Amino acid sequence: MSADLCGPYAAALMPFAATLDPAALITAAEAATGLSDWGGKRWDEERFRHDFSLLCHAIEEDAQLTPLGRSRTHSRFHTMLVSRLRYLAMRKTLPGIDAQPLVSPLIGSGLPRAGTTFLHGCLTQDPANRVARAFEAAIPAALPGDDPRELLYRDILAFQGMTEDALTRIHPFGAELPEECIFLQEGDIGSLYSVYWNAPTFAAIMADKAASGLRWQIGVMQALQAAKPGGRWALKAPGHMFAWEEMRLAFPDAAIYVNHRDPAKVIPSIASLFMGLRRLFSDLASDPAEVGAGQLVGWSEAMNAYTTWRKGPGSDANVFDVHFADLTAHPLETVAALYDRFAIPFTASYREALLRHLDRDQHGKGPARHYTLAEFGLDEAQIEAHFGHYMDQFKVAREKRV
Repeated sequence: MSADLCGPYAAALMPFAATLDPAALITAAEAATGLSDWGGKRWDEERFRHDFSLLCHAIEEDAQLTPLGRSRTHSRFHTMLVSRLRYLAMRKTLPGIDAQPLVSPLIGSGLPRAGTTFLHGCLTQDPANRVARAFEAAIPAALPGDDPRELLYRDILAFQGMTEDALTRIHPFGAELPEECIFLQEGDIGSLYSVYWNAPTFAAIMADKAASGLRWQIGVMQALQAAKPGGRWALKAPGHMFAWEEMRLAFPDAAIYVNHRDPAKVIPSIASLFMGLRRLFSDLASDPAEVGAGQLVGWSEAMNAYTTWRKGPGSDANVFDVHFADLTAHPLETVAALYDRFAIPFTASYREALLRHLDRDQHGKGPARHYTLAEFGLDEAQIEAHFGHYMDQFKVAREKRV
C-alpha cells in the first residue's frame, strides 16, 4: 500500500533499528497524527504511560529481540499508539457515545484451542450478529477517503509476520476475520502483550488490569456501534476465564457460553501457539518447558475456579457449556442448542448462511497437527492432577493422547 494511503500508520510498515524508547515512540505517534490527547483521567492516561514504559523496558531487558523482531515490535506499538490517539479523537465527534447500549451480547470463553474461534466464526454468519473485525479492533477510527483500513491492516499483519503459513496453520489471523476481545483491549496495554513477548516484569502487572481493559473495550465497542449502528455483539476470548467476575460485571446481561476440551490436547496446543507467536520477535526468548508449565498452572487455576463457581453461586447462571466433540461433529445442532438456551431466534436465513459457511470453511481442515505433552515438559499425570476435578464435573471426554 502506498505511503499516502497509509497516512499516520506509514511507520508501521518500515524497518526500525532503534531502542524502544517509550517517550520517543509516543512523540512519533503524536507527530504522525497531529494529536496529543492520550485520555486524561477518564482513560487513566497516567497508568497507560506507566505501563507502556514498563513494557518497552521489559522487552528490551528480557525479550531478546532479533533485528526483524524489533521492526515487528515497533510496528505493533506504532499501530497501537496511533490508533489510541485517533480513537480518542473519534469519540469527541460522536455525541451521546457513552449512552450507547451494548444489549445482551453473546460472549464466548472457556479453554483455548477448544473450538472457540470456529464457533465464533459460525456466530458471525447470523445477520443479526455483529463482530469486531481485526482491522476494526486495531484501527477503530475510519481513515479518510475510501477507508482503506482493511487493506492497510492486512499489510501491517503481513509485516509483523502474523499471516505466515507456519503461524496460521496453528491459528488463523487476517484483517477481515472476527477478532478476540483482547485485541479490543490492546489500547489499554493489556494482556495480549504477555503473549507476544517473554517479558516477566511486564506480565506481573497484568493481574489488576482486567477491569481497566474491559472498560476500554466497552468504549471501543460503543464507538464502533455509534459509527455503524445495528446488530447484537458476538464476542469471544478464552482469556475472560482469568477475569470471570470482572467480565460478568462489565456485561451483566450477556449470554455466555464456555468451551470445554480435554486439557491434554489444549495445553500443548496453546503452548505451541505461544511459541509460534514469540518466534516472530525472538529466536531465544522462550523455553518450551517454561511455557508449558505456565499454561498448565494458569489454565488449571482458571478452569478450577470456574468449576467451583458453577457448583456454587453460578449453579443457575445464564451460561451454556459447549463440548469440543459435540461442536466439531455437529456444529449446526450445537449452534441451534446454544440459541435455544438463550431464547435467540435461529432463523431460516441464518441456518442457510451457516450451512454455506460450514461447507466452505477450512478452519481445522488442513493437515493434522500433533502436539505432545512431552514437547513442553509435561505428562498425563500432571494433566489429571491439575484438571481431573474439572474434567469429571463437566464430563469432558479424554481424547486419544499421543
